[in-house]
Amino acid sequence: MSTLLQQNALLLSLVLFTSACSTPPLGIQSDHVPAGSLRVAQVFAIAQREDILKLEAYKGIIAAGVADSDLVDGSVVLARIYCCGGPSRETSAEYANRRMLYVPRNLKVALWDFVEVRVGRPPEHGDGGRLNTVTRVVARPADEPESCWWEPRNERLWLRLPYCAWMPNEGWIKQGGLFPAWYKPAP
Repeated sequence: MSTLLQQNALLLSLVLFTSACSTPPLGIQSDHVPAGSLRVAQVFAIAQREDILKLEAYKGIIAAGVADSDLVDGSVVLARIYCCGGPSRETSAEYANRRMLYVPRNLKVALWDFVEVRVGRPPEHGDGGRLNTVTRVVARPADEPESCWWEPRNERLWLRLPYCAWMPNEGWIKQGGLFPAWYKPAP
């Protein structure tokens, strides 16, 4: 098994272990930007169906209206919303940096893709909530010219945000504070 596959298997095992301790699990239904808005994240692990069925988040995914038959290899991914050095390399910080995302069957994502995500919300008024859901792939690692990257482009910085060249022209705004992000408000 390649080193990258071993790392992903180890990470997924950690997620299976720790997701039972988080509510909601790894942010499958939450974020630090408004529900219904769009944000960008980078995929770093892709779950197989057998792993998805073991997740504590499985119950929440089904409650949010996803059919069990739609949970196939690749329909749940882990993505990071911040990058890369300093404390974010530690397990606890990396845990806070991750988001579990639902990927609809009509989309195919690969490792290190930048994806656009419709931000979910926890259950309210007796419903099952809404999942953080991938809406499209916005950049792939081999894209030339590069359209998305970690901003600022200084790899020594601890807190960098996914940024795409088209964001300002498409109405995306930058949020400051403790949880900075580029996001596009819900219509």
